[in-house]
Amino acid sequence: MTDPTPLLELRGIRAAYDRIDVLFGVDLVVEQGSVVALLGPNGAGKTTLLKVACGLMPATAGDVLFCGKRVNGVRPDELARRGVAMVPEGRGIFPNLTVRDNLRMMTYTGASLSEIEAVAFDRFPRLKERIRQVAGTMSGGEQQMLAMARGLATDPAVLILDELSMGLAPIIVEELYEIVATVARSGVSILVVEQFASTVLGVADHAAIMVHGRIVRDGAPADLEQELSSAYLGNQQGDR
Repeated sequence: MTDPTPLLELRGIRAAYDRIDVLFGVDLVVEQGSVVALLGPNGAGKTTLLKVACGLMPATAGDVLFCGKRVNGVRPDELARRGVAMVPEGRGIFPNLTVRDNLRMMTYTGASLSEIEAVAFDRFPRLKERIRQVAGTMSGGEQQMLAMARGLATDPAVLILDELSMGLAPIIVEELYEIVATVARSGVSILVVEQFASTVLGVADHAAIMVHGRIVRDGAPADLEQELSSAYLGNQQGDR
């Protein structure tokens, strides 16, 4: 029997920067084994919501629940050990270290470097070819692969991706989302923020549209696709 408890649940989340409210009672659920796409225009509050979910920013009100347990105030490193991994906007790698040393940094999880490399190279064979290369000299797509490999090194229950497509060519974005779909099929739940919807909706099980710090619509991707006009999502990247 499937456990009905959501893997990750945000209830009534409010958050603020310098007393300026940016989230206004956001509810969002990531079921076990699902891919959830969080969409919306620049400045909608998507990245802020991810920061709250990962413990990088406190909520001023509301609850963050992981496997049904309230985790407000739990440190990001502790959440990572419990199974919440985030790949932040802008890659989240050490550009001056080699690929191997970037992966070596993840041995704090208790896994050996050989175990981490085996998983990383199975999912991202190109990284094996770049193992001794300084990460900052790789292409943007390869750097994003490395960032994902680092996130997956913690063997997470849920992987949170922020603007996976930022600065990348459409063909590379499509390749990355094929990998996202493969990771999801392996049992990892995924919450992904994207400003550009077309590719992510192809792999998502559920989608939500955020505008001005509120979820204004959520449902099956096919039901939302017609509402996602270019004017709605904009043509700029980045989010607060």
